[in-house]
Amino acid sequence: MSEASSYLRYLPAIYGGKGSEFVGDYLKIFEKLLSGIDDDKLGGRRGIQELLASEVIGNLFYPRLGFLFDPADTQFMPPISGVKPEKEKEEILAKLDSYIGVPTPSDPLARFAGSQQSAASSQDAVQAWLNGLLNWLGGWVDLTPDNRWDIDKKRRVIAQILALYRLRGTPQGLKMLIDLLLDLPLTIIGVQYKAGESVSISGPISVEVSNPTPPCIKVSDQASTAFIVKDRYQPDTPVVSGYFPWLFEVLIILPNDGKRDFVLTLKNVQQILLLQQQLQQLLASVKPAASKFTIRIRPSMRMETVRRMESTTDITKICNAGTLGVNTLLGIKGES
Repeated sequence: MSEASSYLRYLPAIYGGKGSEFVGDYLKIFEKLLSGIDDDKLGGRRGIQELLASEVIGNLFYPRLGFLFDPADTQFMPPISGVKPEKEKEEILAKLDSYIGVPTPSDPLARFAGSQQSAASSQDAVQAWLNGLLNWLGGWVDLTPDNRWDIDKKRRVIAQILALYRLRGTPQGLKMLIDLLLDLPLTIIGVQYKAGESVSISGPISVEVSNPTPPCIKVSDQASTAFIVKDRYQPDTPVVSGYFPWLFEVLIILPNDGKRDFVLTLKNVQQILLLQQQLQQLLASVKPAASKFTIRIRPSMRMETVRRMESTTDITKICNAGTLGVNTLLGIKGES
C-alpha cells in the first residue's frame, strides 16, 4: 500500500490507527485536488493550492511566466517561442501544460483561439492556449496584439505597454514604441575590405527620435532685430518654448556612422528602405495629433560596386564607387 494521505493529521487519532487504510486512501482524493500530490494520477495534474501559488497563477497574469524557468534566471523576459534547441522549448511548454492541463483535440482540424494552425499535438495546443491568454491579457491594457507576433514578442509588448503609455507623445515614448514594434536595433551584415579582400562584418541599425532645437532668442535694443511673437512659425526663427514639440526628427543611424570601413550591400539598402517604409507607416498612425515628423538617414550610403576592366574579364570591386539611383541613395527624407 502507498503512504496514507497527509490529511489524516486533521482528523481525530482514532481515524489514523490500525485499519484506517480506507480513510487514508479516501482522503487522497481531496488532497490530490486541493493541495496536490506529486504522482502520475490524473495525468500529473497540479492541485488547486499549487495553481494558486503566486509563481504559477500570478505569473499567468504577468507575461514573464517566471515559474517556467530556472529560479537562477534573472532575465526580465526569458524566451519561450525563441528557445533553442527545440528540446528546451518542448520542456518549457510541457511544464506549462503540467500546471494547466490543456486538452489536445482528437480532431486534427480543431482550432484553438489565437492559433492560425491546427492544434494536432499537445505542444501545438499549449502554444495556442498561451497565444489566446496573451491576446486576452492585451485587452486588459488596451492592446490588440498583432497576429504576426510570436509568443515572446507579445509578452514583451504587454509587459512594457503601460510604461509606454506614460511616455506617449514624447520623443522617448516614440523611440520606445519604434524599438519595441520594429525589433530595433537591427543587425545587418555588410562587407569590409582588408588587403584587397572582402570579408563579412555585422553592425546595428538604430533609430533616434528628438525635437529639433530652434535658434535662440537674442536680446536686442533695436526694434528691427527684437524678438516678436508671431501667430505662426516661420523657418529659422526662434520660438518661445525653446523647442518644437509638434515636430519629431526621426534619425536612422547606419552601421557605417563612425565606422567608415563598413560598406553596405544591395541587401542592406533594401533592409534600410524597408525600415524607412515601416517607420513612415508606424509614425503616421501613432504620432500625436497636429504634429509632424521627418525621417533622415545618417550617414550617406556607401555601397560595394563593381567595375569591369576593359582589358580583361576580371571584375574589380571598388569600395567607394557608386551609381546614383542604382546602388546609391541621396537625401532620403520622409515627412508627414
